[in-house]
Amino acid sequence: MNKFLSFLSIITYATAAAAADAACQAKPADDDACPQLHIFGARETTTPQGFGSTKTLIDMLIKTFPGTTAEEIVYPAAGGKEYGASVGAGIAAVVRQTATFAARCPDAVIIMHGYSQGAQIMDDAFCGGPDMPSINSTASLVSETTTKNVAAIILMGNPRHVDGLPFNVGNATAGGFAARPKTFSCPEFEDRIQAYCDSPDPFCSNGTSPETHQGYGKEYGKDALVFIVSRLIV
Repeated sequence: MNKFLSFLSIITYATAAAAADAACQAKPADDDACPQLHIFGARETTTPQGFGSTKTLIDMLIKTFPGTTAEEIVYPAAGGKEYGASVGAGIAAVVRQTATFAARCPDAVIIMHGYSQGAQIMDDAFCGGPDMPSINSTASLVSETTTKNVAAIILMGNPRHVDGLPFNVGNATAGGFAARPKTFSCPEFEDRIQAYCDSPDPFCSNGTSPETHQGYGKEYGKDALVFIVSRLIV
């Protein structure tokens, strides 16, 4: 993680840029240049292809670190009877897209951000399953270069939420509808994950408030950004 020390100089610049209200737009990395920082966003169920609710934090990160590029995970994000197949396709997309980017830009630092079903596919890709019927492997599926270059993984409203994990943030104690077992751990990425879930959420917990589920970007976006910054300078 020593490579992340280079971001100390970026933080200094970014503070000045933010004060000057620099305008920065998300853009995919191209084949001609590699960014220093790249973020992947995976949207929630039934949201049209794009960043969905991950955009709140992505915009904050881009404003803080000018020059950051962003890439959406391309997967169905389907609900209902297609949910399991959608999760399986999403896991494959996370593995494929991160491997492609890391191979092309091996010195770039990667941030992952998943929301709801998007959090589930990132959780499964990095921490393994099983998550039937979508995945039966217990091993992390991402490439070695991806593993090395990922600085932070931000999960919001993750249906795989289970109480007692060291990276949990929020007051939810009940598990989500696809909760991990109580014995679950993700030692390889544990210090890089921050997972947000509050008890009124009906998807990562057992509540009845869809508004809570959709509100993590506003409620915890700044906290997530602070965590990301802390990971970039360790």
